[in-house]
Amino acid sequence: MKRVLVLSALFLLLAGCNAGKNKTNIEVIPDMMDQESIKAQDWDPKRPGQVTMLTPPAGTVPRGFRPYKYTNPVEAEQKLKNPYKNDFTPELISLGKKNYEIYCSVCHGSTGAGDGPVAEKMLVKPPALTSERVRGFKGGRIFHIITVGQGVMGSYATQIREEKARWAVVNYIRNLQRASGGKSK
Repeated sequence: MKRVLVLSALFLLLAGCNAGKNKTNIEVIPDMMDQESIKAQDWDPKRPGQVTMLTPPAGTVPRGFRPYKYTNPVEAEQKLKNPYKNDFTPELISLGKKNYEIYCSVCHGSTGAGDGPVAEKMLVKPPALTSERVRGFKGGRIFHIITVGQGVMGSYATQIREEKARWAVVNYIRNLQRASGGKSK
């Protein structure tokens, strides 16, 4: 008998906690149930005329960020030295090939001849990376072009974030140049 009374009381207590069909139960911490939700590009209701996405304070940089200091391709060509110049190990070439195939081959083609699937639709055709002109570029200039962009080509610094991966692309381009029958600098 006691069991039945205890179970009945427990059942009534639990049934009383339910707010009804399609409604929330008891809110122990109501702020977690009803949070203010603001979209990043929306207007902030607490600050009229201001968007919710805040820009970082002027002069701040993310941790581990090293700003790229060259703005001129000739200066970059003279001052930047490829730390992996003689490193044509399968690991580095594989890293370069992976990034080249993702970001570069759509315009420059899989062999670097400038005949990628997008190139035929472009008004200004991308240069062949196996041409004598590009073979004459030092590694620093190619690295600079990947980092900053040139002509209609934009910067790939945000896609290929690690410097090692960009240098790996430079080495992979050198590999393509050698495969096409020329020497590179």
